Amino acid sequence: MLIALVGSDGAGKSTVTRLLTESGAASGPPVRRSDRWDIVAEPQRYPSARLLRPDVRLGRTVAAEMPNPARFLFFLWSSCLALQGREPAPAPGTVTLLDGYWMKHAAVEVVHGLDRAWVEAVGAGLPACDQVIYLRIAPEVAWERKQGEEILPYECGGDPLCSRASFLRHQGRVREVLDDWAARFGWRTVEADRPVEEIAGIVRTAAGQAGVCAGVTR
Repeated sequence: MLIALVGSDGAGKSTVTRLLTESGAASGPPVRRSDRWDIVAEPQRYPSARLLRPDVRLGRTVAAEMPNPARFLFFLWSSCLALQGREPAPAPGTVTLLDGYWMKHAAVEVVHGLDRAWVEAVGAGLPACDQVIYLRIAPEVAWERKQGEEILPYECGGDPLCSRASFLRHQGRVREVLDDWAARFGWRTVEADRPVEEIAGIVRTAAGQAGVCAGVTR
């Protein structure tokens, strides 16, 4: 079962997925996390990605410098490989939490000018999710959350100074795209300005429900 956590930068996708997988669960299905950068950080688990240098920071930097549509296709490839290429494969009944999956980067590249219909068509060719949970957050709140963390030009629309104004402007445009997709595709929207433990509880419940559904259909 696949559950994608989607949202603009600072929405808490990585925090929530890590919290759920690291804390484990007393009951319910096993849960694992999938992030595109796993193929770089954990080369022993992804032998088919061994052509990549095991340096996540370098990978993030170089990927942001790629031209489009190569950059968008790289993000889709890495997201799909992180999901499908891990060894050993997850046990039957496992709920996989996808950190962002392809949707967040797709929204960013639409903002950067890629044709939206083409982006949607390419993304539709990836493995479908059983549920998409959209962590919706105001850019101002996201900026405050990210203080003390590294903020990248990619998160600021390419601004090398990573100013607050460029971050707010860019993230606002990304949120508009995600808002549209959430309404069109029926994503579950969760306002992400609430405590992370509360959001994790919502996702944990969704994962438990997904596990029950999997048990019924097997």
